[in-house]
Amino acid sequence: MADLSSSLAMVPPLLLAGKRVVVLGSGSGLGRAVALHAQAAGAEVLGVDDHKAFDGLDALYHADLNDPAALDAAAHALPDGIDGLALLPDPGTGGPEQTLTRALLAPRHLAQALAPKLAHGAAVLVRAAPPHATWQARLGETRAAMALRRDDLGGFVARWGLLAEPDRAARTAGWAMQAWVMAQHNRWADRAIRLNALTPASHDGRLPPDIVAASAKDAASGTDTAARAALFLLSDLSQGLTGANLAADGGLSARIITSLDGL
Repeated sequence: MADLSSSLAMVPPLLLAGKRVVVLGSGSGLGRAVALHAQAAGAEVLGVDDHKAFDGLDALYHADLNDPAALDAAAHALPDGIDGLALLPDPGTGGPEQTLTRALLAPRHLAQALAPKLAHGAAVLVRAAPPHATWQARLGETRAAMALRRDDLGGFVARWGLLAEPDRAARTAGWAMQAWVMAQHNRWADRAIRLNALTPASHDGRLPPDIVAASAKDAASGTDTAARAALFLLSDLSQGLTGANLAADGGLSARIITSLDGL
């Protein structure tokens, strides 16, 4: 990750002071970057993942993200008083079913399992996906993904042709998570819990070549930008903001939307 030390040095050290933040996917990619930035911002950072990739966590709760029972065990072991929940797991490389399991079913499951342990005023953050020309045409698929059950993974993949386009699974998961946030934005309003989405340029935040060329930025800088945006959504600065989507993708969403709409 380029200039990570410089990026962490820019983090306000008291932004998350006294906060307890749980990061699903703390071992790699964007989840790891958010865990590192949250620690630099003063948070107690508790990781949930298949593996541990750095020593900055206050504690790691090992869980197989493909196993609901393992996620339930991690949720049971985690302490009460969670101020922030960042759901940013690595989608894996095992095909559409694994991607949907890790990037959609696992974060949704853990959010529901941890709901009783969320503190008053807590922030829940999920990963969305950038827009695409097929957004409107894929609304039926997004709706179906919102209601996806683990026992219908194979059927879902077959019905929506994801075996022929396996890379589309991450986009489907991201759109479904964003839709879930919008649909659930006031689910825990009585406890002032807010749910928001973050759209990075890719699942790990890295910028695509066209954005790198246009911005003269390093591809890895996108991960740091997305991680800093996540800090805002996890901090008290975002109180009152719920059901929103923050694009931290180097202008990728803006480029796509202006192109599609002729702006």
